[in-house]
Parts: sequence; structure tokens; C-alpha cells
Amino acid sequence: MENSGFVWLNNELTPLERAAVSVNDRGFLYGDGFFETLRAEDGRPQFLGEHLARLRDSARAFRIPFPEDFPWSERLNRLLAANGLEQGVARLKILLSRGTAPALGLPPATRPTLVIWAQPYTPPGPEEYARGWNLATFPERRTTFMGKHKSLNYLFYLAARQYALDQGANEALILEADGLVSEGAATSLVYAQDGGFYTPQAPSALPGVTLEVLGRGLARRGLALTHQPTTLSQIAQAEGFWVTNSLMGVMPVSSLDVRELPISPATGMLQECLDSEALLPPRN
Repeated sequence: MENSGFVWLNNELTPLERAAVSVNDRGFLYGDGFFETLRAEDGRPQFLGEHLARLRDSARAFRIPFPEDFPWSERLNRLLAANGLEQGVARLKILLSRGTAPALGLPPATRPTLVIWAQPYTPPGPEEYARGWNLATFPERRTTFMGKHKSLNYLFYLAARQYALDQGANEALILEADGLVSEGAATSLVYAQDGGFYTPQAPSALPGVTLEVLGRGLARRGLALTHQPTTLSQIAQAEGFWVTNSLMGVMPVSSLDVRELPISPATGMLQECLDSEALLPPRN
């Protein structure tokens, strides 16, 4: 890991060079665990409650004990300070695995592994938001109940992103097995049509924290973010198309599979929705 001197390893703030996890940890052996990535600004983690809620739901669904009594805010603040990240933008990553457990299936976890990193993060520059991203449709379709969980078993999404990079694109668009649009490799999707805002309704898509927050921000403006089944044709005909995640916020899409798409002036308003929600008191 680059440029970060300390990590939380379970209950210890540990120098990175001394942090070690067993080779028998099921996160390493099977991808048996989950993670969250969130943005911190000037030492303040954004939407921590929403990220922890998603992590907790996945842990409970797969019988991994969630550290309910862990003092998250205090520990994250200490980690950011230890790494000199109290000013500017940082990336926090929380990883929870089952730890070591010899049986197959989903055996009881007596000592799950919790690791938290903090790193500097440089968001895309204004020119990149103005230019927009290019997307490529990943040819391998997918339907899996695991898509609703941010699992450590992440190879499908890494392969999708690499496919996009090989096509000269910034991000991959993933389809469900029936050909309907699902999500991006590391992003959620939003599009505008007939004055409304929509996101694909897809059984394998991760419930995006940024989507949740964006929906709240739009609602405060009397607008709605509607989930609906979405085809590639609908995306191609949209008035605006965006990819979103917790680190970069709202990024417009300027092309899909080399076909140019319009850059909508609504980008600024959507980003303002996120920024205004980030200024509100954190949710528990």
C-alpha cells in the first residue's frame, strides 16, 4: 500500500510494515469477507453510517460477526491523523473477513479479521468531469445474488474494468444475464430521460451508497430517482448519463461503446445534491 504508515488491524493501530494476516484467513483463501470504500474530507469520513449499514447487512447475511461495539468514528479519526490525512481528501477502506475457520460452508467465526486503511486520494480534475468518461459494455453477462454484497471475491469486476481499459475506456458497463443494464464495474449508474432521473433496477447490482444519498438529495429538491429495468437502447437515448461512487461523486459519461452521448448540464446539480447531504449531521 502506498504512502500510509499505519492501519487498524483488529483493535490495534499497527505500523503497516508489521501488519500481518494469517495465510489461513478465509478472506485470503476464499474471498470470504466484505469491504467498504469511502471518502474523507479534511478528516471527516463521508456517509459512514450508510457504509457501515451495508457492511453490517452483508456480514449478518453470511454469518460473520459484525463489530457492533467498535468505536468507528474515533478509530477512523485516529487512523487519518496517524497517516497525516487530517487535511484534504483521503480514501478509507474497511475490510471484514471471517478470519481463520477450518470447515467449509459458512462456519462460525470466533475471531473475524478487521482491517482499515487510510490513503491519500486525488479526485479527477475539473477537466475530466467536463470531458466525461468513456464506457465499454463488458461482454460477459452476469446474474448472481452475490452482486448485492461488496464481497472480497472481486475478480469479475476487476476483469470487467480491465476489459474497458483495453478498449480505451474508463469504466465497464455490466449487463444482467437477460441483457438488461445492471451497473458499472466500480460504479452505480444514473440517467436522465424526459426530465426525470433513473437508475437501473437489476437483481445483481450492488445497492450503491452514493445512489442512496443522491436519491435523498434529489428528494429535497422535489425530484425523484426512480429504479426501473433499463435497456442499452434507453441509455443510448438518454438526455444524460452518469457513473457514481463514493470517491469521485458524479461523473458524466460522454460515450458508450464509442457512441457519443450528450453531456447534461444537470451534472452540477447532481453533485450539489451529494455535497449538501455530506454537510448534514451523520446518520447512525
